[in-house]
Amino acid sequence: MDPPSSSPSSGDSGGRAPSNVRRMGTLLAAADIAGFRVTPDGTLVGINDAFASLTGYERTELLETPFTAIVADDGHSFDFEAIASAHEADSRPVSTTTTIRTKAGTAVSCDVHLERFGPDDDPDIGGIIDRRPNAAATVAEPDLTYGKTFQALADALPDGIIVLDTDSDIQYANPAVERILGYTPDELVGSSKVTIIPPRLRQTHLDALKRYLETGERNLNWTYVELPGQHKAGHEIPLGVSINDFTYNGDRYFVGLFRDISPRKEAERTLTAKVTQLESVAYLGRHALENADTADLIEKSTELVAAALDTEYCTVLEHGGDGHDDPEFLLRDSVGPDGRSAGDDAVSPAGSGSLAAATLEAAGPVVVEDLDADGRFSEAVRTGSDVRSGITVTVGPASDPWGVLGVYDTTPRTFADHDVDFLESVATILSTAIERQTYERRLNETVAELEASNERLEQFAYAASHDLQEPLRMVSSYLRLIERRYGDELDADGREFIEFAVDGAERMRDMINGLLEYSRIDSQGDPFEPVDLNAILADVLTDLQVMIDGTDAEITTESLPTVEGDASQLRQLFQNLVSNAIEYCGDDPPRVHVSAERDGQTWRIAVRDNGIGIDPDDAERVFEVFQRLHSREEYDGTGIGLALCRRIVERHGGEIGVDSEPGGGSTFTVTLPVSGPSGGGTQSSTPRTHH
Repeated sequence: MDPPSSSPSSGDSGGRAPSNVRRMGTLLAAADIAGFRVTPDGTLVGINDAFASLTGYERTELLETPFTAIVADDGHSFDFEAIASAHEADSRPVSTTTTIRTKAGTAVSCDVHLERFGPDDDPDIGGIIDRRPNAAATVAEPDLTYGKTFQALADALPDGIIVLDTDSDIQYANPAVERILGYTPDELVGSSKVTIIPPRLRQTHLDALKRYLETGERNLNWTYVELPGQHKAGHEIPLGVSINDFTYNGDRYFVGLFRDISPRKEAERTLTAKVTQLESVAYLGRHALENADTADLIEKSTELVAAALDTEYCTVLEHGGDGHDDPEFLLRDSVGPDGRSAGDDAVSPAGSGSLAAATLEAAGPVVVEDLDADGRFSEAVRTGSDVRSGITVTVGPASDPWGVLGVYDTTPRTFADHDVDFLESVATILSTAIERQTYERRLNETVAELEASNERLEQFAYAASHDLQEPLRMVSSYLRLIERRYGDELDADGREFIEFAVDGAERMRDMINGLLEYSRIDSQGDPFEPVDLNAILADVLTDLQVMIDGTDAEITTESLPTVEGDASQLRQLFQNLVSNAIEYCGDDPPRVHVSAERDGQTWRIAVRDNGIGIDPDDAERVFEVFQRLHSREEYDGTGIGLALCRRIVERHGGEIGVDSEPGGGSTFTVTLPVSGPSGGGTQSSTPRTHH
């Protein structure tokens, strides 16, 4: 027995009370049963409305007063200390009769039932008072419980209660048992408990009861255990059961409190199914990203989908027809009770009027829970297939589907919304993977075509450049021959014309050589190897020493990294950038600074000058072949140097750009990948100067 609650809703006043006590207080209030709580010294610390009504006192008049203050002086004493001192595990209810003196002075004969509750170091005593039918009665009603009190409580509970004797015969069943197990209390009382135990567990129960009575050994947790109950209709009901035993008039009894946990079990099954489905989607998504083989992805998808939805069949059908009206399908993969197959006559999901065809027509999921009762399909379809239920969804956009993914069972079945969502998620993964494979195939074809085209262009450029060299040499040679043989006979204009022609031929030769060099950047480059850019720049500055001295240029450099690359091409890159910086210096002596800094997995190498600068609108044009920003009278050159720089940098996996303003100098920045775990060279805070 639990004492009354101290919660305001139960009408009790007082301090502490655990949650089970508060719940019992609510039941006592609902049953209009007088309840109270006292300390071990007998002081009232909690009463409910029914107790106050029985005694006629207000709560404030009773709280913190001795319980014996309202008990008639009939020689009866209440040993609250003895009840409180009993160990929690060994405590038993105590019942006695007494007379309550009301505020009006009347005497009420009552049965008082007391029980200890709370921890051993801080116990309380709870009690309920049951008014006796008449003053002459000397014994309580011959119930196994507290008479009307237990009856009222048990009838109010939504959980089932049964009381058994040691032979497992049911002595009491409350009304809730009928709602849970289908049996009325009258049908159960007097029968064996095994009636509500599934046949497969009955002998186990009898053996466990016998062992407990003989040895006290429990084979399960009496506080709470989940067991199936046998419904009157024949099926099993999952129950949450709490068991206890008690002794009354020397006889031993067992009381079981149980509730139907089917909703919770169903929620657990649904949650487990959702988790399994989410894990399957996550796995397939990762597999699709890491593997390009769609055939393998389709195979794994059918296996996981069939397992996650617990269906007999799963198929992937590729739509091979022309539009929605042509339901021609190619079976790409199928799993069933007998494993994987390329086709199974027992399952015919494809064809006119089939589930797959209906999916194309519906442009969305088709769910069939009982094919025989589904009017969307013809008699021929219903009788020509073993399929009785299933889900089918399109793979790919509904307007142009690649195919259909479906699961099927040979018995009617109900599918949840999350089952449909799961199948659509898998179909989306398949669709994305198939689409990606198609794009990759097309991209590879395009890349192959571009590579072939580039190779042909390089061959053409090489052939054209090489073939142009011979006639160009002939033109230059004959011009020089004319100049030597007939120079004395030519006037000033004639000699000038010959100089123009020779100069043009030489410039054409330089352009042809540049074009030839440009075309061979990728095809004729050396294999990559570690290249110390400090050594490369030092060689370049040595080669440009005459130019540096002639312009009074000052070149400062910081320590440069070591990168993976083609040494000869990187040397040409630095030579073009530094020589341009010196050449386009303007009126002031050239000042050039070469630096490097690391940005993550990239080196940023900068060549900064104080030259004439570049209009930002021309920042891209300077890297195009034969594009010149100045006349040949102003600055010499072929207009191919920076184009070569871009091709070299791109071959090395980097980029090149320029930041400049007219008259404000230019900074050419080259990015190159970091090579090796240490990232190659490091920066130096002290520049080196070259004159």
